[in-house]
Amino acid sequence: MDVVYDHFLANDPDEFTLESLRNFSERVYQVLGAHFEYLPDRFARMFPYMKEQNWLFNYSTIRGTEASFGGVVRRAHYLNESNTAALVFEEHYETLREYYKVFFPDLRSFAKRMCDDLLR
Repeated sequence: MDVVYDHFLANDPDEFTLESLRNFSERVYQVLGAHFEYLPDRFARMFPYMKEQNWLFNYSTIRGTEASFGGVVRRAHYLNESNTAALVFEEHYETLREYYKVFFPDLRSFAKRMCDDLLR
């Protein structure tokens, strides 16, 4: 589900334009690269591919999102194919977008509260 919501976040005009998403993605890669030695081993092995293929920006496209489903399958031992997820994503696209619109404001509020608590 997080891959699906990443797609809708990347396309949320209240959060990003294509240019600001591109800039955000590059900044995330810079920060992660600058702290590479602190990344968990599994993520550190994946990070070069993430950066090279610009996964964060590519969530903005359906094709990029569907490619992410394939990545989840490659990393999860309990999954063996991603076609079903891609079909469900396409078939229920508008419904999933509506769920995102309901969920994201609550997620944003929760994250802000957690950050505020950590900064106290």
